[in-house]
Amino acid sequence: MADIAADIERAVALRTAGQHTAALAVLLDLLKVAPVEPKLNYEIACTFDPQGLEADAIPFYERALELGLSGPDRCGALLGLGSAYRCVEQYADAVRILERGSVEFPEAAEFDVFLALALYNMGEHRRSTQLLLNHIAKFPGSDRIVRLQRAIHYYADRPDPPYED
Repeated sequence: MADIAADIERAVALRTAGQHTAALAVLLDLLKVAPVEPKLNYEIACTFDPQGLEADAIPFYERALELGLSGPDRCGALLGLGSAYRCVEQYADAVRILERGSVEFPEAAEFDVFLALALYNMGEHRRSTQLLLNHIAKFPGSDRIVRLQRAIHYYADRPDPPYED
């Protein structure tokens, strides 16, 4: 297991350096020997997702969660899965997962923002606006939101999928 963990970390470093193809190759090779490793499935999803390959990421997020992913990675998987569902226009699934994430991780301010986007996409503009306003009141200046600032600005100008750029 130690070798698998080291290889996962090596792949994460490659991904962080922008080498998504190399990272994915390492992770998919590991999947052959450790298909039930939740962290591995999560990192595969996290490698597909930022490349605009949300549909490819979804089954890996789901599998990681099914396998019992926990802690901060579980929070990230729920957010990633909810956001990916929204990007592929599966809004009801997005809302379900993002609401679940908000309940499991009430301190994670980012769920409110992505849930508001999914609600907007479903035509629930009033609920979406209420959620955002309550979010601003509940989490002013949240560091967790600052980390997602680039994605939030992107979606602010493009709230409606599909995303071509």
